[in-house]
Amino acid sequence: MSEGGKRGEAKAGREPVTVTLPSDLHGKLVEFCRDKKLSPDLVVERALADYFREGEMSH
Repeated sequence: MSEGGKRGEAKAGREPVTVTLPSDLHGKLVEFCRDKKLSPDLVVERALADYFREGEMSH
């Protein structure tokens, strides 16, 4: 999962992160991104933001 830009530079305010997903979840992510024409980076970023925005950190 990477975003465009100059090599070696993270987008403003972003840090590179690598995640490992179960193969079935990866397949769902790829299919969703293809259908919605979104990048996997954006989908994962928004999902994590929503997860941590819930208020309760007792997930």
